[in-house]
Amino acid sequence: MNELQLHVSAEVGTPDERGRVPVSITPAAVQVLLGWQSDQFVKAVHESGHSVVAVTLAVKVKTIDIKNKFSGCSILDSEDDEQPSIVSASAYLDRLVIVLAAREAEILILGEATNGNASDISNATQYAKTYFEAGMDPNAIAGGIDLDYFHPTPPALGEALLSSMIESLTTARERARILVAEHRDQIVALARIIYDARRLSDQALADAFREIGLDPDEARQSAS
Repeated sequence: MNELQLHVSAEVGTPDERGRVPVSITPAAVQVLLGWQSDQFVKAVHESGHSVVAVTLAVKVKTIDIKNKFSGCSILDSEDDEQPSIVSASAYLDRLVIVLAAREAEILILGEATNGNASDISNATQYAKTYFEAGMDPNAIAGGIDLDYFHPTPPALGEALLSSMIESLTTARERARILVAEHRDQIVALARIIYDARRLSDQALADAFREIGLDPDEARQSAS
């Protein structure tokens, strides 16, 4: 669905068989409308990448929304204030994989990444930093050190943090790439559903996952 067509009638005021009156539209307006639809499709692929990978990792997806012109969002159960605040190291790395999955979906399905990944990269960078500083990286120097206590940061500690972050991000990105490749068809199928619906939650979202062959409840039961 990389090409979107807008059918425009040059004749104004003549109703069609359904009683609809066609209107003229300028080429500039056509470009605006096509640009809007193209943005929505890219966001559908992006959010589908997040969401399908989340389900495969047994993380509940609560809402997918691409209505906003300038952003889309996938709200995960792990972001709910009612969920436990203590997260294991492996579950924390899963979050990193989910965050990076949208970029891999864009590359695989659209051919290249977009600037829509800016906030994901920012979040992933913060996750990787916390993974080191919170003592979750088993290879971290001294089991993890909070660099906020050092002003300026000693070069050795800065290098240790950077090394840990690069390792975490690289590992998570590779895992995201593999999962996206394995579930490419499901990501494309869900993207089409998201594109048409613009927003999915509750039963509609559960039905969409089952339509593409994913069962979120079963995934979480298998993981528990």
